[in-house]
Amino acid sequence: MKNGIYFLLAFFFLASCSIHRLTKKGVYKELEPTAFLNYVNDSSINLIDVRTAGEFEKSHISGAININYIGGDFKNLDSFPLDKNKPTLIYCETQHRSLFVAKILYKNGFRSILDLDKGMMHWRKINMPFIEKDSLSIPKTEQ
Repeated sequence: MKNGIYFLLAFFFLASCSIHRLTKKGVYKELEPTAFLNYVNDSSINLIDVRTAGEFEKSHISGAININYIGGDFKNLDSFPLDKNKPTLIYCETQHRSLFVAKILYKNGFRSILDLDKGMMHWRKINMPFIEKDSLSIPKTEQ
């Protein structure tokens, strides 16, 4: 049990170190939800939801394509309609998987990777717009 915990800690430490390098190179940036939304509405970006198909079906940001990190879909990255020259927005449920995806994208030639800070769980919690099954969820307005 102890070895497993040490392994996980080392794994996340190494992931954070490489993200720090990508940030310093100007390749990777975390965006808070409002800034992320400003990019979402731009047609000149790639928008990738890296969660499972089931998570994507429950809720996702309009215009996102689902490339399942856990399911190994990133092994076939070239089969998806992505332009490496465009800014690439990524998100997962809590911003853990997207950190690993950022490294994969960088290794595949993507040079502008924007990650949703705190992930889709936070996005829904603060009432940002998303698709939920067959209906559009609109943020609540203050009265």
